[in-house]
Amino acid sequence: MEGNYLRVTQDELERAIDDPSWLQEHAQDVRDEVEDADLPPEEARYLTTHKAWHAIAFLLGRAEFHVDVVHGEGELAEEEDWGYGPPRFLSAEQVESAAEALAGIDFDELIDGIDPAELTEADVYPLTWDEDDALEWVGHWFRPLAPFFAAAAADGDAVILWIN
Repeated sequence: MEGNYLRVTQDELERAIDDPSWLQEHAQDVRDEVEDADLPPEEARYLTTHKAWHAIAFLLGRAEFHVDVVHGEGELAEEEDWGYGPPRFLSAEQVESAAEALAGIDFDELIDGIDPAELTEADVYPLTWDEDDALEWVGHWFRPLAPFFAAAAADGDAVILWIN
């Protein structure tokens, strides 16, 4: 199970709402291009948080983060299933709000006082929290979110999110 993010323009978001099958094809095309190019997050149209998505949701939930940057805020196509449910989205306004808040988060402060056993107790996927570097591994996948969202916000983009 991996968390996925796709930056889309407002026109692309509207098209996706009207034609979810187009979106799935478009997302795969962008994903293939970005993975081959190995772009930094501020230049990428696609980003993954790999298997750290659930831990990121857990940590941001504990911090009372105001935008759901893991599952999205709006439903896109409830009849579509992209692996573990339908894709969801954040509007350009929500992306901007998330970008501003993510810019102010230091990952070390976010995990300060967190006992990895709490993640195990909460059944946070992928349930490898007894490993010494488990939280550092989450940080590796969390840190690209801020520049990715900042670039999306600067361009006025929305973000499509899904777990597969």
